[in-house]
Amino acid sequence: MHAKSNYEADNRIIRCLHRGLAIESRPFLTLAQELGTTEDALLEVIRSLITGGVIRRYGAVVRHDRVGYSSNVLVAWKIPEERIDEFEAVIQDLTEVSHGYERVSYPEWRYNVYTMIHGHSKDECLSVVERISSAIRIKEYTLLFTKREFKKRKLDLEGL
Repeated sequence: MHAKSNYEADNRIIRCLHRGLAIESRPFLTLAQELGTTEDALLEVIRSLITGGVIRRYGAVVRHDRVGYSSNVLVAWKIPEERIDEFEAVIQDLTEVSHGYERVSYPEWRYNVYTMIHGHSKDECLSVVERISSAIRIKEYTLLFTKREFKKRKLDLEGL
């Protein structure tokens, strides 16, 4: 944690970051003014939260459906436990993969790793799946293409 850690102040900053930044030339300045601090001080706290592992990553969330990515598929993979780190390394920098999770498998459902892949078409999604499958040399997976989205929203940090 950063040297001048203040739990309440840090949480307030994190909540503000989570709701998003204004689209303007100096969004951190606007946020700093809202928080009653300077832009430099705010950026230093944010850097410290990242360095300390409190914030793992910070980036833009793009609504894939609004920029032409009309197809997506949840891929359930059967990855041997000893190869999960290798699988993670393969998908880490693929921009088409928005989510990747390891979960518990069951005798009736042996899949233990899940990725969400986005593309401009079903064929484009399938191409990404094939690239991953070839790179990791794993052929045991199932494809769950999205039929309809019911709900999507950011996590409400105010209640946490």
